[in-house]
Amino acid sequence: MTMHLRISRALVGLVFFLTVVVHIGFGSKASPQDEIAITTKSDEARKLFLEGLELNQNIRFDEARELFSKAIEQDPEFAQAYLYRAFTATSAADFQEHLDKAVALAPDASEGERLMIEGVQANVDNNQAKALEIFEQLVEKFANDKRARQFLGGSYSGRDKDDMAIAQYKKAIEIDKDFAPAYNSLGYAYIQKEDYEKAEEAFKNYIRLIPDEANPHDSIADLYTRMGRHEDAIEHFRKSVELNPKFYMSQRKIGTNLIFMGKYDEGREAFHKAMKMDSPQSAKVTDMNQIALSHLYEGNFEQAVAAFDESIKMAQEADLTARVAGIHSQKCYVHLESGHLAKAERSLAECKKTVIESELRQSFKDNFAKGALAQEALIAAKKGDFETAMAKADEHLAKIQADNNPNEMEDHHDLLGLIHFEKGDHVKAIEHLNQGDQEDPYILYHLAVSESKAGDKTKATELFKKVAEWNQNGLGYALVRSKAVDAQKKAEEK
Repeated sequence: MTMHLRISRALVGLVFFLTVVVHIGFGSKASPQDEIAITTKSDEARKLFLEGLELNQNIRFDEARELFSKAIEQDPEFAQAYLYRAFTATSAADFQEHLDKAVALAPDASEGERLMIEGVQANVDNNQAKALEIFEQLVEKFANDKRARQFLGGSYSGRDKDDMAIAQYKKAIEIDKDFAPAYNSLGYAYIQKEDYEKAEEAFKNYIRLIPDEANPHDSIADLYTRMGRHEDAIEHFRKSVELNPKFYMSQRKIGTNLIFMGKYDEGREAFHKAMKMDSPQSAKVTDMNQIALSHLYEGNFEQAVAAFDESIKMAQEADLTARVAGIHSQKCYVHLESGHLAKAERSLAECKKTVIESELRQSFKDNFAKGALAQEALIAAKKGDFETAMAKADEHLAKIQADNNPNEMEDHHDLLGLIHFEKGDHVKAIEHLNQGDQEDPYILYHLAVSESKAGDKTKATELFKKVAEWNQNGLGYALVRSKAVDAQKKAEEK
């Protein structure tokens, strides 16, 4: 269990993977026989699909979604159009509907399309090993297709295999030096490695190739946010919105940078402005969630919970079942952090009820169930019932082993580390947290506290500084940022 806005690593891996692969486009300079074929009976559907891909790779999802839908109207048996329509979905149910259709049509599509669809399906079904195997097959069969390279790179990125991802993105660039999305993916991979100089170079190439699109400025602004260059980040986010007034993501991130600068009211004004932009209801729910996080960063738990309640109401009205469940899960963590255990239990019960009564696909339900076990274990630990906490942790482990996803073992070590932290056994906490997610500021903060309690003040100070300067927005960071900043200041004063 980790404290990012996620239910489990498997679900976040899927989200990260989809975020990467939707950047893919066509127009490779490789020979046609080296590329993945597009299977459709309609020339008009093909035309609409290719136009949609051009928009999609520039992160103009709403416009791309409309064209993919029109392509499907022209050819209702167009498997790849359904796949990309799923990538641009506005809800879990929307995604599920279109991916299921792509899967049903895959046997009649080209070999490359079939492998793409099967790989995505394996990701959704939590079978990470199978997904990776399929995308490796895709590259083996279509080595000169930049899209195949991008799919495999995205799969590696979602599994924290950054060097292997970088190699695939570079291969895509070798195939087509003007393939802008590969530079974008390359930049984010270098951010993961904290190689900011190479990330900046990649993003500047991305801007050079499509200077009039909004997303390249959004991407380099993400880098500057991470580096703590908030004024520079805001400048580029504003440029994104100037280039595309519908680019609500950049407007939202202006708010995040203002929050990181301690300008809470201005940050919330930016989130409200994003909410008023032309965007899907799911995006407006996210904007309200950001308002909730802003209150957490400021240390006001009561107002944060009120904002989460408002986002739940918005998600319910939009029939966004997965979002409703996820926000209840977030509230559970907030109540855990503030010591309101009965409220945490009620929020978790609402999360579970929402999921059980939903029509979400079983793999999504399984991911929620893993997250719920971790939360139950933490509630028990907070109560001092360590026997129950460890029993729940064992159930959590069994589900991870059943999914055969080694990456999720980090989540399990996170959970064990936090249980031992609550128990006051900081040596054991350090042992497990060091094997946990080192890209989760919530985990790193607790590791820092344990190192301090165990006597390694130098290591603790380094970790507090790292968390204080993390600058990646999320629930876990919102819960610990101010505490890490205070701990860093105290260490510097000594």
